[in-house]
Amino acid sequence: MSGVQNALLEDSLARLDAALGSPGGGVMRTPRAARRPHPTGSKVGLDVISMLGEEQSPSFSAPAVHASHIGMSMMDSPSMIMEDVTAPPIHATLLGDATLDVTSAALLADDDPGVRATQVLFSEFINIMVANPSESQVWQELEQYQSVCAQQVEVLAKLLRKAPRHHANFTRTQQVYQQLLSERNTWRLLGSLYMERMGEEENDKDSPMTGEEPTTDLTVVTRLYDTNRTIREAQIVIDWLEKNAADDFDRKFYDRVEYFGDTHIGWENTLKSLKSESSGVSIPFRGTRALVTSLDPDAPVRQGRPLHDLDHEDEMRLMRCVFAYVRSGQVAAAEELCVKAGHHWRAATLEGWKLHHDPNPLDPSQRNPISGNPYRDVWKAVAWRAASDERLPQYERAIYGALCGHLQAVLGVCHEWQDVLWAYSRTMVDQWVEEQLRGAATHLRPLHPLPKDFPEEKLSMKAVFEAVEQRPEVQQQRRNNPYHLLQKYIILDDVESLLREAHVWLNDGLAPHLLRCLTHVVLFLRKIGRISQQQESLCTDILEACVKESIERGDVEQVAWYTSVLPVWLQVEWYARFLHNITDDHHRRHALQLAATVGLDTRAITSTVVTNIRLSGSRDPESEVVSETTGDDRVKISAIDWLLYDPKQRIEALRQANALMRTLLISRKIGTAKILFKKIPSDSVNVIIQEHEMETGSRDLSPHADNIVREYLCIRTFLDAQDSFTDWFDHYHQKRPQPPKKPAAGSNFSQQVAYEQAEQQHKGELDRWKHTLSLITKTACDRLYNVLLFPEGGWLVDSGLDDQEGDTSTVKDTSSSREMRLDNQEPDRAQQMSVLRSIFIPQVTSLLQNILHSTENYKESVRLADIIASEQHQLYKAFGSCELQRFLMKLQETSRELLDRNCDALGYPLQ
Repeated sequence: MSGVQNALLEDSLARLDAALGSPGGGVMRTPRAARRPHPTGSKVGLDVISMLGEEQSPSFSAPAVHASHIGMSMMDSPSMIMEDVTAPPIHATLLGDATLDVTSAALLADDDPGVRATQVLFSEFINIMVANPSESQVWQELEQYQSVCAQQVEVLAKLLRKAPRHHANFTRTQQVYQQLLSERNTWRLLGSLYMERMGEEENDKDSPMTGEEPTTDLTVVTRLYDTNRTIREAQIVIDWLEKNAADDFDRKFYDRVEYFGDTHIGWENTLKSLKSESSGVSIPFRGTRALVTSLDPDAPVRQGRPLHDLDHEDEMRLMRCVFAYVRSGQVAAAEELCVKAGHHWRAATLEGWKLHHDPNPLDPSQRNPISGNPYRDVWKAVAWRAASDERLPQYERAIYGALCGHLQAVLGVCHEWQDVLWAYSRTMVDQWVEEQLRGAATHLRPLHPLPKDFPEEKLSMKAVFEAVEQRPEVQQQRRNNPYHLLQKYIILDDVESLLREAHVWLNDGLAPHLLRCLTHVVLFLRKIGRISQQQESLCTDILEACVKESIERGDVEQVAWYTSVLPVWLQVEWYARFLHNITDDHHRRHALQLAATVGLDTRAITSTVVTNIRLSGSRDPESEVVSETTGDDRVKISAIDWLLYDPKQRIEALRQANALMRTLLISRKIGTAKILFKKIPSDSVNVIIQEHEMETGSRDLSPHADNIVREYLCIRTFLDAQDSFTDWFDHYHQKRPQPPKKPAAGSNFSQQVAYEQAEQQHKGELDRWKHTLSLITKTACDRLYNVLLFPEGGWLVDSGLDDQEGDTSTVKDTSSSREMRLDNQEPDRAQQMSVLRSIFIPQVTSLLQNILHSTENYKESVRLADIIASEQHQLYKAFGSCELQRFLMKLQETSRELLDRNCDALGYPLQ
């Protein structure tokens, strides 16, 4: 049944086609079913291996420029000006259809599939940079950059073809696709141009050449290319633009002639109409318009009559397709298409621009093939006239205009930046070549004069870009595509303008992929010596922005490598910023290992990150007295771990811990200070001495290192005293045995016995309590005295320095045998130590008074006044008026107790 329906449908279509075409039953052209363009899905279904894997690796090989390339398509020339711009990129991995289908399905479900799929580029660029560290590998590095970008472009193109149209999730995917497409082109341009420039500097190609005088047009232009750097670079730009267009040909130009018919007869419908009219056969739906009466190429223009509507449609499509081939540098393919469409004469006209070369002028017996057009000047005049003729279709004028240098004819169909630049660049090269040919003495006849409107003033690349940027459509695209500006300055070899423009972009915000591209462009230019000392500051800003972006992404490897290319004085600052928020111990070790791998100063970095965390969110500790341990406190305490991985940094760990504990103690966070103190390994002092001895051979620390250790011991002494007093207070007030409750009057014998037993038990417990109290009291008093009588100057007083020398400390850096400043970030250290003495010396004295008074050791309590007033210790200087008043009042209370016990005020018995 279905077969019958298909047969009926085909018969209906055949009848309709016959009715719309010509009488006589035969269909004059391909059925309309075949005229429809192939659906995009047929392209999507191709094997990924055939799409991605069968391409050749691009190669930035040494340029070999020949005059035959002037105006010649890079696709047609067997030895092209820059081989690197002709070879498609090879991809690092070849995915099978199944793998890509699964990947595409996953990406299609993602909110931003393009963004997610291309994140791998950041790591791949780092790997390429690391794998090509030397200047000799710079071209291989650019080749690989281009390759990975091309791979991602292919993946995204296939993804976008599979995506539903106007899908909301694919807006950013399309943007990323355009960015990577522009970036791929940028790497291709960079490698082509700078290989030529570096080779030109080495070989000095612009020096005068010696040898035989040129005898043909080809050799004249060859000499021009060999001696003129401007023309060589302009031709490279043309080849680059044509290669870009060739890569995007299938994606952009889907309206190809091959999709609409396979006939080899030109203007077949007009031919059929003329034959029908001559035979007297009427044509249905013929219309009233008079068609051309001849089928020579000039007939429509000469007679002013149209072709058949279908032929006119095919003619327009053919012209667009031929121009697309010319624009993509595939003139041979354009000629083949014309032949296939039955326009053999048009294919012949596309041959006339080629330079004539007769290799046998001196020896007629040796007949080598002659190439090119000996009447190229005549062809140029005819082509110029055709490009100027407004009666011709616009794309036909553009085709001849591109081949003969007629700029205005080409600009009429150029609406994108690359197309406009291509038109101007071809015109520029044509002007230079034409001038060289007209001035050569190789012609055996007078040349046909140039058209009157042929420009007299030759263009330069700078003038080309000035003209391009005046175009309205280009001005709009310039705002949307910063890659065009990047490519412009690369072509002009204007590194300073490139850097300044990039600096403006930094202020406006850059897309991550553009910033990555810009960063590696800067690194490339720096590696080949194109960055001057005056431009380093601009480069540094770009590299800093890249490091900042990498930190926001949280990729440790990228941060480490990008930080390593910064100037040394910025490496510590930026990597410390990155480490600021890493809390996991495994991640911390990994980050430090990567930093050491790339050559960063890990000791300076860890010291800086601890300092940054310690000082972050800091307020005046005297104005914020909160005893509880906050989340910020825990973060700051945890930061000390950065300095405990390397034994050689133990002195720095001690210094940072001292600084943090000073702040905590000023805020009365004694419990928090104890937590921090316990984090410092107990063997730290021994480790510091051992490391110093290994470095210097002496166990005597430098004065500054000795003061760091001394401060640590002072804090330990104070915390021990606090712990001992807490133990004493708890034992004295909380653990004193309570006497048993006396039985009521008239209690029986058993209750009396039980009370007596409880009383005996209480007496024993009280004796044990008193014994323990005496031990705890002795320990507490000793430790409190250790604070008050700390040797060599007193508690929290540096020794061996005059006026603290600005409170800076140095220790020997065991890795480099040089001293480094340790306290240069602690300008308030001396003040903090003075504040701590004024807070805790009176407090420790008061605690000691309480213990001595409570344990009825009044005589020693009175003797405490002598210690406070001693000039040896000068503890009285730490007392304020209020603290001193409280101390004297407590001393007065103690003296009264002594008087009540028949002793004088100093504790001596009265006679």
